[in-house]
Formats: sequence, C-alpha cells, structure tokens
Amino acid sequence: MPDIFFSIFVFLFGLILGSFLNCVIYRLAPHQNFGGGLGGRSFCPHCKHTLSWQDLIPVFSFIFLKGKCRYCKKPISWQYPLIELVTGILFILVLYHTAYNIPYTIYELIIACFLIIIFVYDLKHYIIPDSVIYPAIAIALIFNFLPHQIFGGGFNQFSIED
Repeated sequence: MPDIFFSIFVFLFGLILGSFLNCVIYRLAPHQNFGGGLGGRSFCPHCKHTLSWQDLIPVFSFIFLKGKCRYCKKPISWQYPLIELVTGILFILVLYHTAYNIPYTIYELIIACFLIIIFVYDLKHYIIPDSVIYPAIAIALIFNFLPHQIFGGGFNQFSIED
C-alpha cells in the first residue's frame, strides 16, 4: 500500500513541476524578459493580470475555469494542462522504470524535465535554446562521471542478461 501513496505523491509532484515547466517554456520565449531570472508572479498572457493561487492549481484550475482566464475570459492554451498531465504521468513511468532507485529516479526526472522543455519549446519556436541544452549536458556529464558507489553500480545496473 505505501507504493500507491508514494506513486500518487510522485504524480502530484509531477503535476506541480509540469506547471513550473510551462512557466519556464513561456518565459524562455524571445518576447519575454526574464528580469534577471524566472522570478515574478504568473500572469495571464492576454490581459497581463497577476494570477492568484487558485488560478494556478495544476489541471484543476483549467477545468474549474473551463479553459478561460478568470479575469478577461479569453481561452487558456491546452498546452498548460497537457504538459502538467504528461509530466505527472512521465514521473510515474520513470519511478517504475528505475525500480525506486532514488538516485537514478532523481537523475531521470531531471533529464525528463529538460526533455519536456526542449520538446515543447522546439515545437513552438523551431529552436532549442542553449540555456536549456548546456545545463542538461552538464547534469548528464556529472551524473555519468560520479563514483558508481553513490548510485549503486552506475548505468550497468540494468543488463540485457537479467
């Protein structure tokens, strides 16, 4: 039974992180000014009204608001709930793929987040920003060159013969 609760927790965490990934994807766009980073409150892309906490609950806010902004009533892109759901589902799949090996799970979740950002940003803008690629490469290199004792035997843990 604890596996079910942990899986639900990981799925909900994926939904929340999916919401953050949407924010990153939106703020990486050329027309956006980071203002020194990802800081700043979330806002409606149409009316620029600052969103309150109840407007930012992953997936559920989209459903309760019927896909429209609470303030200007313009449609919210389906990208937002889809990325949130995909991230939640992907987190569950990674959890089971890594057989609850926490270091591998964390590594694969981080890489999955980078791949989601790359996929969606490339789909929208036909470009992959270096500001996403370089950190992903650095994390992959660090993980692959750290001592295998930290990660329980390294990537050779899963062999074809098993």
